[in-house]
Amino acid sequence: MPLVVDTHTHTEFLPGLAATIYRAVPRSQPAHISLAEAHNAGVHAVVAKAVGDPLVTRWHLRAPWPAVLNQLDAIRREADEAGARLVTTAAAVREAHQEGRLAVILGLEGADALGTDLDKLRQLAAAGVRVIVPVHLGDNDIGTTCLPWQRYLGPIPVRRRQPGLSRFGATFVAAMNDCGVLVDGSHADETTLLGMFEHSRAPVICSHAGARSVSAFERYLSDEAIHAVAASGGVVGLWPYYMRGKGTRTVDDVVAHARHIADLVGPEHVCLGTDMNGVPGLAEGYRDERDVPVLAARLAAGGFTDAEVEGIMGENFLRVLLTVESLSR
Repeated sequence: MPLVVDTHTHTEFLPGLAATIYRAVPRSQPAHISLAEAHNAGVHAVVAKAVGDPLVTRWHLRAPWPAVLNQLDAIRREADEAGARLVTTAAAVREAHQEGRLAVILGLEGADALGTDLDKLRQLAAAGVRVIVPVHLGDNDIGTTCLPWQRYLGPIPVRRRQPGLSRFGATFVAAMNDCGVLVDGSHADETTLLGMFEHSRAPVICSHAGARSVSAFERYLSDEAIHAVAASGGVVGLWPYYMRGKGTRTVDDVVAHARHIADLVGPEHVCLGTDMNGVPGLAEGYRDERDVPVLAARLAAGGFTDAEVEGIMGENFLRVLLTVESLSR
């Protein structure tokens, strides 16, 4: 099995009662998977992300910024309990793997809690955060989302701001580059995403996405956006999400996304991003991290070479992470 990096995971990002409700409401909700269980399943490194948008932070009954710090502390505690190693570099991921330990990279999904305070970004970078999804389930000071949370539930009216990366958003992306923090454009609408490419001098990734040409879903990327990811040196993560007819129905469909992206821009621009513990439904044939080896086998059966599978399962992301490190100031 190649070195496996899951570029988009969560631990428990909601407190007590809210976590219970979140896991009980969707009938398709997968069981919670611990970091130790992920490692036992054959995952060698994860990007474990706190969630910083109001949909989550308000449940913590504290201000948004402390709510994010609280979640990051919880990830650190679980990593320690799992015998994992917190890492910030590609080299450290490999060292942890050689030691037989899970490597945990800290991340943040939704930078709403930072407001327009770049000092908070620098604090996160100093604390070991290496991947940030600037825009999550709602528009914020940085840019606009492709799918507001209300549209997951139905056509609930919501007032939107002008689409695209804001002036502050451009500054934020450049500051992420300076701090050595990887820009993850997942969830951004296409106008915002293209703005990220325009203002980033480092690769931009979409850690959990897919190809809209394969399946019509707002969260997936157009071929133009996939080309832009590749041109930046980034990667698109295979995301085994499926719920209410949206997403990728089966594991074979996940492979179809991989094939389309690879044929379009090359297999070196594909990675893995399962959304462990953060997604309310999964593709048929994919239960949780236990089926990461199944996905690797299906990729091989789908015509990807051993070297290409190795890249998709982890090496492509590590290449990107190393590049981002080298371009920081």
